[in-house]
Order: sequence, then C-alpha cells, then structure tokens
Amino acid sequence: MKGIKLGGFKNPFSTKSPSDTGSGANKTGTSAPAAPKPAPTKLNSVQDGFDSKVNTPPTKQPGKDVTSSFGANPLGHAGQNVLNSYNMFPGGAPQGVALPTAQKPFVNASDSLVSLNAHKYQNNTNLSVSPAGTPGVPAHYMHYLSTGEGKFAGIQGVPLHPRPGEPNMVMTGALNGCAVHALHDTKNNNLSFLHHADYSKNGKAELDGFLSQHPNLKPAGSYTPSDYSHPTGKHNLPTGSTPFIHYAQGPGGQPGQWMISGQLNTYKNGGTPGGRPELMLPTDIPGGALQSVPVTLP
Repeated sequence: MKGIKLGGFKNPFSTKSPSDTGSGANKTGTSAPAAPKPAPTKLNSVQDGFDSKVNTPPTKQPGKDVTSSFGANPLGHAGQNVLNSYNMFPGGAPQGVALPTAQKPFVNASDSLVSLNAHKYQNNTNLSVSPAGTPGVPAHYMHYLSTGEGKFAGIQGVPLHPRPGEPNMVMTGALNGCAVHALHDTKNNNLSFLHHADYSKNGKAELDGFLSQHPNLKPAGSYTPSDYSHPTGKHNLPTGSTPFIHYAQGPGGQPGQWMISGQLNTYKNGGTPGGRPELMLPTDIPGGALQSVPVTLP
C-alpha cells in the first residue's frame, strides 16, 4: 500500500512486513523543535505510563483542549506536538472498562471502550481517557500488567476495518522497555493488541511462549525497544515512546490499515500539577521522533 496523505502529514506505508521482533519500524521523520538540552530528570517513581506515584489530581485536565485536533489527525498532531500519555486516567480507571489479569490477559474490545481527550499544557499534549459516552474521541483502552503480574495485557476482537462510528484508535501508556504487539486472530478474523511488559529483558522468547499457548494468534506487527529506545542527549539516556494505534483510511474509498505509531521522547522536568513528568522530543535522533509500524496481515 502506498503512502496516504493525512492532513498534510505524509505517512508512507511500508511494503516490507515488520518482523515479529519489531525491528521493521518505518521511521517517519519529523523535525523536532529547537530546544535547550538540560539534563533530563527521570522520576524513579514513574514506570511506563501507568504507575505514577503522585497525589491523584482532579479529573479535569489542565490546559487547552486539543482533542479534536489529535482525534482528527493523530499523526499530523504528533508531528507538531509532544505527546504525553503518563497518568492517563487521573480520576481513576474509567467506569465500564474491564481490566486484564494474569489469568485472563485479554479484555474484549467491547469492554475496553473509552473517550479519549487531549489537553495542551506546558508544551505537552496530555492524553487522558474517561468513560465511554463522555465528551472525547471514541477509542479502546489497553491496560498494562507489570512483570510480577503476568507481563501480558491486551484487548481482543478489534475489527480489521472499523465501520463508521466504531473506534479507530487504541490507547495505552508510555513505553520504557515495554512493547506493543498486533496479532491477527485467524479463528475470528479480527485483531488483538498486546502490551508486553519488560520486553527488553527476554521479550522474543516470552512472546514465542505466549503465542504457543494461543495458536490462533499470528504476529502482524510489533513495536519494541529496538525501534524506539535510543541513547540521546549529553547523558545518553535511552528515549521512551508514546504509542498510539490508529486506523488510517485508504485513499479513494480503498480499505485502510491499522498502524502502531510512536513518538520518541525524553524527560524535560519532573512532576507537574497535572501529575505527569514533562516530556520533550529528542533532537539528535536520525530520522526524527515519529515512527510507524504497519499492521500487516498474511
């Protein structure tokens, strides 16, 4: 499939299938804004985008509401703004959303429905989710389980091609050593998405073991630390990534394609009133800060 023009931001689809190790990311370059390069301050209490050990701030997010901009053109918005998915549900997990367990790692897509919101605050576009039906962009929420809880957490039953009105985005927390996998369910001919904790340690073998227990699931694309974790800045600290999974419509009424996209980031400041670290884009990564991996079916 050739490149699709999305709101002025060119997103070239690759004709090369990504490997199941995630090394096939299409890096779509964006020019990072010029910025000073202070020593990043990483919060020891923050691990990925879910474990923020700060006082729970109010549900209402600070900053300018840019939900419509991000929802209408996530790649275009990410090409011009710093995304931040830490502490995505500041008021508590959304009502009506089922969360995975080690014994049941997959949640049905119909039980993962949320409203996605985006607010620009302190130079970051902070992403948050609230119960389905509240103001925002319809989306699926994919949770996270840490190493001691099972490592794998996902959603299942996502349509290959969402119909009008169905969610066309899947949101999960920030990545720092974790991975996101797309899996084709050959039995039901739909998609599953999986958040894989601590992939950087032994992820390939762990994923192979997990898939051996789910023979109907076939790898369709992965976004792993080998794609997004690169040393940057004068301290050579590895970059993290803000992932977002989205369905890109095809040109001229042709079928579209799911994409796993991620924006590389590093820490700028510690905790903020919004309960998140402030992020910035790396300025010394060849190819830019925005990456995309196509979800490719056999």
